[in-house]
Amino acid sequence: MTEVHYGVVRVGDRWSIIGDNLRFGAYETLGEARAAVHRLAEHPAGLGLPVMMHVQEEDWILPGPTALA
Repeated sequence: MTEVHYGVVRVGDRWSIIGDNLRFGAYETLGEARAAVHRLAEHPAGLGLPVMMHVQEEDWILPGPTALA
């Protein structure tokens, strides 16, 4: 099954959202960036596809995704 994947990563002193051929946002906190991904998951452009979120950890590892409802 096809899925939409978004990553929340640290870029300098900000958090950005990455995906297939995209990078956007400059959020001050991880919580703000995560909330933005949740809003994206609700957007109709997702065409009803499952959305997976990867969140970069403090050691710079990007672990496996969490499925968003």
